[in-house]
Amino acid sequence: MLKTLDRTADLLTTIAVLAACAFILSCSSEAQTNPCPDGTNPYTEYRLFFGRGNADNPRVVSDEAWEGFLEDTITVEFPDGLTTLDAYGQYTNPDGALIKEDTKVLIILVPPDADSAPGIDRIIEEYKQRFSQQGVLREVKATCASF
Repeated sequence: MLKTLDRTADLLTTIAVLAACAFILSCSSEAQTNPCPDGTNPYTEYRLFFGRGNADNPRVVSDEAWEGFLEDTITVEFPDGLTTLDAYGQYTNPDGALIKEDTKVLIILVPPDADSAPGIDRIIEEYKQRFSQQGVLREVKATCASF
């Protein structure tokens, strides 16, 4: 009789542990499929930093030139919306010189399943070619937002 009770207790303990594991896994799975707080949705956020100068002139890309680039390149690629900010940046070039320049920051939010990377690549390449810039800093991260 005691052996039967011990087996029953062991079986109930095993069932309880398995149920707890299943509960934890289901909670973890739900958190992975919907990581955003209530009222927000997941997005991929792109932040691009466009230097507007070079070693000789911190403002090679004028306001008018930037507006033209924004209108005929960026807005064409992402007509649903974006944000631009004025900023200031600095970096050390390969020759060791500190470069200080005005900067434009572009922020674009897209649904996480959107294939936006080709459009981002086209914007960067066009900017580098049009304004003889060496590069554009790109930051990509998952975020939550609501509109």
